[in-house]
Amino acid sequence: MMGQLTYIALAITVIITGYYAVLFIRDPETAMVRATHRPELLPNVMTGRYIVMFLFAFGVLLLDNAKFSTFFFAVCAFMGLYDGWIYRSRNLPHFKHTITGLLALGALGISILALVTSGTAL
Repeated sequence: MMGQLTYIALAITVIITGYYAVLFIRDPETAMVRATHRPELLPNVMTGRYIVMFLFAFGVLLLDNAKFSTFFFAVCAFMGLYDGWIYRSRNLPHFKHTITGLLALGALGISILALVTSGTAL
């Protein structure tokens, strides 16, 4: 029973975050309003985001699961490269974001190789 409730909670989380992702892709300014985000609080919000990413990374490390690691590195690669692209497309410094994405992409490749050579299905 508890497993089903957890699955339902996860599905609801996917729906909500997917909804906001689509909103932000389509119209970031409207999405900021709908999500009740305030631009002047962005530094505080980013603090929370970095804490969350640290906790995700730490959790994946403790779980010691190759599939979780592979997925985590894929997400990190996307995030770093996407942020780098945003800054680069506006002729702003992007190296830290881009290199982070590239390093995560390399780690993704290593983790996929580890899965394939261990015989674990993706």
